[in-house]
Amino acid sequence: MYTSQNRGFEIKCNECGKNAMVPFKPKAERPVYCNTCFSKRVQNKQKASNLNFSFNTKNAWARRGNGFKGKKEKETVSIFK
Repeated sequence: MYTSQNRGFEIKCNECGKNAMVPFKPKAERPVYCNTCFSKRVQNKQKASNLNFSFNTKNAWARRGNGFKGKKEKETVSIFK
């Protein structure tokens, strides 16, 4: 239900069951969370998506083996001949 004094919609959190207000009209087919539960879910997604890799500039433009079938590089030509 929309309340004009708070400019939001009353919801019941799908995770903890507490009543809360959200600034959008919730869709029946999608879960809705209170601020606390939503923040926890965002943090968990960020932890899961953090990739542990390092970027090595030496390998960034390296050809990938003898079977490379990409664009052949031309000899560099000086414009100061």
